[in-house]
Amino acid sequence: MQIHHAIFKVEKKLSLEYCKELINYIDVKAVTKAKVLIGGKNVEDTKQRNVFDYGLDKDNKKDVEHGRFLMQKMKETLDKYVQTFSYLREASPQTINLLKYEVGNFYSPHIDAFHTVNRQLSFIFCLNENFNGGELYFYHPVTRKPYSQAHLKTGDMILFPSNFLYPHQIRPVTKGTRYSVVAWYS
Repeated sequence: MQIHHAIFKVEKKLSLEYCKELINYIDVKAVTKAKVLIGGKNVEDTKQRNVFDYGLDKDNKKDVEHGRFLMQKMKETLDKYVQTFSYLREASPQTINLLKYEVGNFYSPHIDAFHTVNRQLSFIFCLNENFNGGELYFYHPVTRKPYSQAHLKTGDMILFPSNFLYPHQIRPVTKGTRYSVVAWYS
């Protein structure tokens, strides 16, 4: 079963300067732990997801500026992606979250689509490399064993389907702080 063909990596999608700017912004904004949906409620579950996050707010001028810029970068890649996967022509942007993984933070294996949110595509932007651990792994949907590690550098972006065929995880950070942006199209 070949499933990795739908995972696209784009190197240097964001400039080093923009990554630094966004890291500074995340340090100010991402001060609360991410929540997960359990039983229809958003709750902090640090056994599943232990990371700080901030969802861009459409009523915040600076958030809107970052959102527009990041959406343009995603759209550029999406235009190329749909040349291969033409059924995605109707995909539209959903949300953008800024993430900060400190030492010990992680996200257990999961998928990004679920019954209340029909996400089709997931995007991850890597904002830095000066950390240890925090690797992005993809898992085989049947064996549940890791089959691919995404080696991302500062400014790189990865795009993949959000569905059950693409479980993935961020392993615990062991040194430094990992910064990233995640976004979805539905």
